[in-house]
Amino acid sequence: MMANRSLTTPVGVTEPASRHFTHTPISRAFSGLLAGLAAHVEAERDISAADVRDPGFAASLREAEAARAGVLARIDGIRSSAVMRPEDRPLRHMALIGYLLMQAGTTAEFREARQVLDQAPGLFACPGHGAVAWRCRQMLRSMRVAVGEMASLPCHLDPHEIEPEMAAVATPVLA
Repeated sequence: MMANRSLTTPVGVTEPASRHFTHTPISRAFSGLLAGLAAHVEAERDISAADVRDPGFAASLREAEAARAGVLARIDGIRSSAVMRPEDRPLRHMALIGYLLMQAGTTAEFREARQVLDQAPGLFACPGHGAVAWRCRQMLRSMRVAVGEMASLPCHLDPHEIEPEMAAVATPVLA
């Protein structure tokens, strides 16, 4: 009796697989940016809740400064990397908004940069199908969550600048 022939290598395995996600320099740096933003938010929360007279405050402040520098370095990496595929463009655009948010010196500047996400949604969208587009959309959603977390930090949105606005909203309008 003769043996039946059986393929042990899957068909098409030697061909480039479009159904798999592979990083480009921009997408790799953007993934790092998301991690860096999480560290930045956590460090800023720590110092916003800390007492300046606490002996551990100096270490927390250094950690927050290092986290901020790490975020800006990741953004610089994205800005200096070449666009390798169309899905890199919205990631780069989102990184530029991240830069503007990190550099905002006032609540008004932060809000203005944040509004661009809603005013020009096409710049931050990744249309298409497949693993690359899906992963890009996932990273963009994660960045939007990070932007929301940044907005809760006093280093980005000063509560004293917002309070007068909230008082005006709470004031009843005479009919």
